[in-house]
Amino acid sequence: MGSLNYDGHLYDFEDRFLAHVQVVLAQKMRRRESFLLSWTAPAHEEAWGRVSIWISPSADVSFRYSGSKSAALNSEWLERMMSATHSTRGLDLDTQKEPPAGSPAHS
Repeated sequence: MGSLNYDGHLYDFEDRFLAHVQVVLAQKMRRRESFLLSWTAPAHEEAWGRVSIWISPSADVSFRYSGSKSAALNSEWLERMMSATHSTRGLDLDTQKEPPAGSPAHS
């Protein structure tokens, strides 16, 4: 289990999922594009319930992984996540499930 550190708050995510989120955030920040990032945190976390954070190029964000190896990335999943960042709801991580390899991308 890895963690996303945003403004001093730690949010836990599975390493493979977090690796994909990291790529999306890095691409958006590099392009100087802001967006809303949302998910539902489990009750056992300090900040549980529905979480929404505004990601901007100036945001203080870091990632920590429990494993030592980089996850293989699914390009279709990355495309879906990037597409979601352009919606009015932003990137809702609750709706992001990894597509099987070779499946067509959805909008």
